[in-house]
Amino acid sequence: MSSRQLAKKPLPDKDLPSSPGAGAVVRAQADGRARPRGRAAGPPAQRPLGHPQMAFVRSWAEGLDPATAWQRYLGTDGAGDAKQARHALQALLDQLRGLALAHGRPDIAALLRRDPMAITDSSAEAPSLQGFAAQFPPDHHTEAELIALHQETFGQADARSAARRQQRLRARLGQALAWLEQIGVRTPQPADRAAAWLGAPVARRLAAAGIDTLGALHARILDRGFHWHRGIHRLGPAGAARIVRWLGAHAASLGALPTTALAPRAMLGAPVPSPAPRAGIVPLERFQPPAGCDGAQGSNRGPATACLLQASTDLAAVHGWLQQHRANAHTWRAYRKEAERFLLWAVMERRKALSSLEATDCAAYRDFLAAPGPQWTGPRNTPRTSDHWRPFEAALADRSQTRALTVARLLCNWLVDQRYLASNPWQTPRVPAPAAAPATLRALSPAEWGEVRAWLAEADGQTPSPAQQRLAFILDITCMTGMRLSELAAARLDWLQSAPTPGGGLAWTLWVQGKGGRRRPVALDQRAVDLIRTSLAGRGLSPDAGTHDPQAPLVARLDSGAALSPGRLYEVVVDGLKRCGRQVALRDPAAAARIRLASTHWLRHTHGLQAVASGMRRQVLQARLGHAHPASTAVYGRDHLARGAAGWGAALCPPA
Repeated sequence: MSSRQLAKKPLPDKDLPSSPGAGAVVRAQADGRARPRGRAAGPPAQRPLGHPQMAFVRSWAEGLDPATAWQRYLGTDGAGDAKQARHALQALLDQLRGLALAHGRPDIAALLRRDPMAITDSSAEAPSLQGFAAQFPPDHHTEAELIALHQETFGQADARSAARRQQRLRARLGQALAWLEQIGVRTPQPADRAAAWLGAPVARRLAAAGIDTLGALHARILDRGFHWHRGIHRLGPAGAARIVRWLGAHAASLGALPTTALAPRAMLGAPVPSPAPRAGIVPLERFQPPAGCDGAQGSNRGPATACLLQASTDLAAVHGWLQQHRANAHTWRAYRKEAERFLLWAVMERRKALSSLEATDCAAYRDFLAAPGPQWTGPRNTPRTSDHWRPFEAALADRSQTRALTVARLLCNWLVDQRYLASNPWQTPRVPAPAAAPATLRALSPAEWGEVRAWLAEADGQTPSPAQQRLAFILDITCMTGMRLSELAAARLDWLQSAPTPGGGLAWTLWVQGKGGRRRPVALDQRAVDLIRTSLAGRGLSPDAGTHDPQAPLVARLDSGAALSPGRLYEVVVDGLKRCGRQVALRDPAAAARIRLASTHWLRHTHGLQAVASGMRRQVLQARLGHAHPASTAVYGRDHLARGAAGWGAALCPPA
């Protein structure tokens, strides 16, 4: 029997069950690339057959345009690619022929080599069915309706007509594809390799991020939500959205995705419900302390009748403290992180309520921050709704440890002020500071500031550029006033005010507008006033009232005189200190290393240490620096940080 006769042999009905539905319309990435000529043909890297691929082949068998079918079942959004559709169709037909041969059905393999569109009508009297169909809009009639209309117009066709042969071939192809779909199509499973379903390029990018299987991919999306693709090289939002749509189409076998994977939280219409509260290392909003550790019977609780808080547990008291900082989102997030760590550690690690902690517990917390266990650490940017969220990424640096301890002290101070706690465990007795604390305060020593002043003096002796003069002014005025970066960038000449003194002179004050729009006075000595006068004179301005534009910035751009942005001001300072460090490295490598690390905040701390060394009272310094709480200023009063104070007076400020 010839192959043509074999291909026309009817298929037994018992082997061909009715075809199931084509499945959801999603992007399944079939290999649509043609093999270049001249390249050795290796075994094709076939992917599992899914319902979208079978629907694509079935649409070809039924006469639908391949490019339209590709767009509908396998392509991306937008117009179909005819060339890519043809390549994908040929690859799938090859795969299906191999599947038929593997199951002992060479007749089906031969049948899949026949194209219904290749059957043409040789009759000259009547047009072909395709030509006749071209007279009507696309998809206006089904094929059966077209055949009936064609026969009505041009007469009854016999069984050997092209239309009849096409109709019989399409019916046999439909039966064959239904059988192949039954034996060859499978749904993706969590244990499947990502490369089997998503293609090699995408799989390589996922594998580089530690995602090898569909289950691991699904778990990452559950953990990180809509922005799960961040950190995966060359996988952007569009590609991530296609993968999410494909996973959603196979939710029956892979699991449903949460709404947070479909859109950013800010775009969701209703708040995403958080998992049920429980005891464990979980975010503050999900934390439920175990019985006996909620603080209702804390050993350090103040009298209930005197408490100013409507809080019966430590968790409610912490929320009350955080509520005081809601106006400043940045501060609120920073305080929540540290209060969360402190409360979770007390309950889950120390097995005590926060309101039962003692000084020895606080010392243990200090040691814990330097080396939290693996159960306390997790990947960065893990959503707070994920079970994999942890309060730490790794052991905290010295600077971060100091910040964490400071916030914990602030929390306990506030609870004492509200009479929720009877005493502050951080102060009764005093917990010794970490051994490395002297290095945690980012400030320049007298010797290091002297090196900076010497470098600036060398430039003064060489006719410095306007940029170098501006840098010297920024460094000096920051050390003299202790202004924050944002405050220095926003400073205007109308912040300067003068008042006559009993001796006939003028007392100058800089009214700084700080955090929360609060204004505070910063007294200026004569050296600071002379420094400001010199800087303004170079710009053709004067600090005296009535002789200048009150909105003129204290630190300005060299070209236009406009104010510098905080980001640009930071760059100017950091770049200048790095240049200074390179020069100082020739004679003092240790000092140069710290100078290269310095920034505007280092200069603010340097001012604080200089003020303490000069005998300024802590309450005055707190007001001068704009600290909201005395604990923030207390860092400058430590004995080990005030040593060598005699050297500050001559080192910090240029000679008058």
